[in-house]
Amino acid sequence: MFRLSTATSERLVRCLLQVLIAGVIAQTFGCASSSTATDTTPVALEGVRPNGVAVDASDGAVYLTDDAKSSVLRSSDGRTFAPYASIPQPPGPGISLSQLTFDDARNLLAVRFGFGSASAVFDVKGANGAIMLSGPNPARRRLGIAAIGSQQALSTWFVKEGSAPATGGVSLLTYDAAAGRATERDLITGMGKPVGVVVSGDTVFVSDQARNVIVRASLANWLQSAQPVTVADTFAKIENPDLMAGDGQGALYTHCKSASLCKVAPDGSVNEIATDFHDARGVAVDPARHRLYVVDRAAAGGTSYLRILPLN
Repeated sequence: MFRLSTATSERLVRCLLQVLIAGVIAQTFGCASSSTATDTTPVALEGVRPNGVAVDASDGAVYLTDDAKSSVLRSSDGRTFAPYASIPQPPGPGISLSQLTFDDARNLLAVRFGFGSASAVFDVKGANGAIMLSGPNPARRRLGIAAIGSQQALSTWFVKEGSAPATGGVSLLTYDAAAGRATERDLITGMGKPVGVVVSGDTVFVSDQARNVIVRASLANWLQSAQPVTVADTFAKIENPDLMAGDGQGALYTHCKSASLCKVAPDGSVNEIATDFHDARGVAVDPARHRLYVVDRAAAGGTSYLRILPLN
């Protein structure tokens, strides 16, 4: 029988241990890299007029609203987009689709701005198109939407008459997606131009573009109030906020200044984290894949982009 010397055996054991340790380290760092790495190259959206964006938390698919063709686009990887559903468009007002959101039953809701006469909320059915939910007031110019359950969502809106300042609020939409109808109840009024809305636990955040603030309030208090409330606490002062997204940890992301994106920390402090946008619009967070998607909408005739930022 072949026998190794003691010294040779020890050297062999040390070599095997080194190989095993090196393999474990490589595997560990390889897994960490694959789970957090993000390609931050902006995605050119040729021929697309994007606005709202949403991420399906179940599979990471990304959805965009497109004003060029009144449609919703979908991408399985956040980079290559294809038509997903058409949104019916009435004659007269221009196309202006806004925010998207998934509810707990995985219904995809999309908002049409409406220009004061044709706003609407749609249940998007993919290849089967989109169903407009009857009931919401079409005269309200709608922008933000946030689901708060399987059949309820918050909708931001404002009205504007002539040269008078805009006035708006947030309403509760209770809907039946299968039947294609909804009821609308005002929760807060007396705002200027509410745009983005984020729900985090019991806290609701709303960006008021006319007043350059983000306000916050208790959702439970809103729902329990017999009448719409008119006051909400100022959470942060921010220049030109727009549609918003939350990371689930208390931080918010929204357009700010003239061409930037800002992060609003849980204490209300505001930090500029990205610049040089044409016009930052919709924002969506994918915490599972450590990504922040931001719509960068160019002027008519220009190329818009979807920018992907690492989520810290």
